[in-house]
Amino acid sequence: MTNQKSNVFSLLLLLLIVAIGLFWFKPNWDEVSALQVTETAKATQKDALAKQIQELKDAQANLAGTSEINQATVLTAIPENYGQDQLINQIVDIAKKNDVNLSSISFSVQTNSQDAIKKSTISLSMTGSEADLLRLLRGLESNPRKLVVRNVTVQLGRTENLERANFNISMDAFYQKGI
Repeated sequence: MTNQKSNVFSLLLLLLIVAIGLFWFKPNWDEVSALQVTETAKATQKDALAKQIQELKDAQANLAGTSEINQATVLTAIPENYGQDQLINQIVDIAKKNDVNLSSISFSVQTNSQDAIKKSTISLSMTGSEADLLRLLRGLESNPRKLVVRNVTVQLGRTENLERANFNISMDAFYQKGI
């Protein structure tokens, strides 16, 4: 009987030690699980960054084969950063050089794009003649920064015996990095 009591006591003691061990190590197991999830996310992020670095290295290798003048031309056409202030100044300068009065400029930026080359949409409004519009479009075409006119809307009108028109121009500007 003593032997049986000793076996039961040993079994209870063993169960108590296992229970204490579970309560002791359970928080650590949860922490290890959370760290494994974090490690997986970081590994995915590392792979995405490694892919982006490889794309940039390939682009750099392609540019390295060209002259410095060509590299500068590419970076001017599609700059590394959005540079909205510089873009506004360029558009205003183009309008001034071509004697065009802009009524408004608005911007729409696509921030969710994963493409290496990102774009923003710019809308211009002006009032003038057909000749004013043509001068502005020629100025936009000759700008070193890549600007692609997508749409021109014309509303004809008459003011004090002068034929005037309201023009809305929609165009895209390109850049390389996020804002």
